[in-house]
Amino acid sequence: MRGRVRLISNVKRFLRFPPALIALAGLIWVCLGPLHANATTVALALLLLVLGVATYWGLAEAIALSVFAMLAFNYFFLPPVGTFTVEDPQNWVALGAFLVTAFAASNLSSRAARRATEAMERRRELERLYELSRAILMEDTGDSMRASLGKAAAIFGLRQVIFLESATHRLLGDVRDSDEAERLLESVAASGEPVTGVGFAAIPVFFGAKIIGSLAIYGGNLTPEVRDSIGGLLAVNYERTQAMDRALAADAARRNELFRTSLLDGIAHDLKTPLSAIRTCITRLIELPPRTEDVRQELLSIIDQESLRLQRSITEAVQLSRVESGRLSIAWTELNAAETIYGAMAAARDEDQDRYELRVDPDLTIAADPQLFGQALKQVLENAKKYTPAGTPIEIEACEEAEGTVLSVSDHGPGLGPEELERVFKKFYRGRKNSGVVEGTGMGLAIAKGIIEAHGGKIRAENLARGGAKITITLPKRGLQ
Repeated sequence: MRGRVRLISNVKRFLRFPPALIALAGLIWVCLGPLHANATTVALALLLLVLGVATYWGLAEAIALSVFAMLAFNYFFLPPVGTFTVEDPQNWVALGAFLVTAFAASNLSSRAARRATEAMERRRELERLYELSRAILMEDTGDSMRASLGKAAAIFGLRQVIFLESATHRLLGDVRDSDEAERLLESVAASGEPVTGVGFAAIPVFFGAKIIGSLAIYGGNLTPEVRDSIGGLLAVNYERTQAMDRALAADAARRNELFRTSLLDGIAHDLKTPLSAIRTCITRLIELPPRTEDVRQELLSIIDQESLRLQRSITEAVQLSRVESGRLSIAWTELNAAETIYGAMAAARDEDQDRYELRVDPDLTIAADPQLFGQALKQVLENAKKYTPAGTPIEIEACEEAEGTVLSVSDHGPGLGPEELERVFKKFYRGRKNSGVVEGTGMGLAIAKGIIEAHGGKIRAENLARGGAKITITLPKRGLQ
């Protein structure tokens, strides 16, 4: 690879000589013909030509041209003209001074040009490093480290960039030959010494004095300083990602702990009340057997009702726990809207089924999980049943609109305060107007909200002008195969 690059460079350098010699010949012709310049003017003009070549092409080309310029100057302008012989010894001094001046000036000009080129290259490298640092800081995806490696490769024109995480021995990046790359990177991470070769470099990645991994870079023409800078930026991003993961884990643990605490506090009363009633009835049956069958049946009926209430509280707590933890898995199915509503009505166990007024197209279908969506709809219906006075209707509507399938449940209850329209969907919250009269855990609408949002839908509450509240569910359109 290096031999090929050197050959191409030599060919380019050789191809520059003919234009330089042509420029030299043109200058000699101008000085001899139209200008009739003296030797001093010619010497200065030739020196300027040599400086120009040194500035634009390099020192080697300028030195070669200065030799030809000295010979041409001797042949055409120093007596005897037309020969390479020098009569006056002072002319030898002039030729030597010209040659030394040309060499020195070419060297200085070439060095200045080289430094200017290096400065421009450093500037471009700094711009790329700034672009990479900006891209890394703006990256907030879950896989920030992998994305940063891809951005580094794109910004610096690299063929392949691989990072080995020492803590887990995990390879990140564009991994093609994983076995070879892993062996190389593990060796570099263990030794702390970089390894370079033709077209690649592997360097240890430090964060402070600690080696957090190693980085392999394939392709490009990066200096060691730039490679180290890339490694430093990636190290900062790695530690930032680790810190974010630790913060998220701590926040999740804190939220889980708060959830468990609030869950226990919220359902303590609802668990304690049925348990107390059940225990009282059982004690009455055991210690003071009822004298009549009617009393015994009444006690057993209380036990049955309170057991169902206890079971419902525990079931809702489990459902809310699943919703809060995000462990809902949606089994998308095309459901008939009317059949789904009838199933939820049956599950709500309302003794007065005749008060439900349905306005729904018999052919309307929705895309949802049959079990989960049925649970959400049952919670909404049970909420309406609790707050609707006996003998008043509960209205259910379903239709297809531009944003998706819209299903609403309206009651004739006391309604909600303006500040409660959002809070009603929070866990353990119960409407203020009947919170001490209507039994419940305050988990029903929170469960429904979690399930609907898991479907990608929305649920909202509003007050009706005629009185009562309306819960509206919107499910997005979804094409099923």
